[in-house]
Amino acid sequence: MAAVFFTSIAAFISTNLDDILMLTLFFAQAKGRKGALKVVAGQYIGMGCLAALSILGALGTQLVPQRYVGLLGFVPLCLGIKAWMDYRSQRDQSSQSDRSSRKDQSSQGNKSRQEEETSETPGIGSISVALVTMANGGDNIGVYIPVFSGYSAGELAEALAVFAMMTALWCRLGYSLGNHPGIKEKIERYQHILVPLILSALGVIILAKSLKIP
Repeated sequence: MAAVFFTSIAAFISTNLDDILMLTLFFAQAKGRKGALKVVAGQYIGMGCLAALSILGALGTQLVPQRYVGLLGFVPLCLGIKAWMDYRSQRDQSSQSDRSSRKDQSSQGNKSRQEEETSETPGIGSISVALVTMANGGDNIGVYIPVFSGYSAGELAEALAVFAMMTALWCRLGYSLGNHPGIKEKIERYQHILVPLILSALGVIILAKSLKIP
């Protein structure tokens, strides 16, 4: 039992270190408790799907070949492009408003800021978080399948419990980092650059691995 416990922890940590960065970014943008819960739910959904695919693989049922999972790299790539286009659109609208009426500049600026505060940046919704987690999970499946292959039903249940515990810990770390005053302030100030850049880079890296591009 102890061997399964520590092996599962090692497998989780080795394949999810980069998730800390994404969770920090997501939690920094989350609006209140509801937004944070969406991030947590999305992370659990994504990890649950990766674990399910790995179990199927361990049982010899390759429902989704690992190389096809890597094609989900298009998800963060598209989210990053959309985030940049949304920012450009908001900036253009703000510029047009400034030119059309100096008198309404203050009210338009307040309205624009209010919209930014209440709108959700792409990637905060549960489904988006889940898809990004799965897209980044090609390495996870490659590690989990051989680990799960040697487990009995009881050991597999223990491994899944460890994964659930570690996912909670990861969410807690991401939440703490994302809500650290210094980190949160920096992310909020530069999120129009960070969100598109990080998501797009993640998508390109995942696709490159999937397509075996050196």
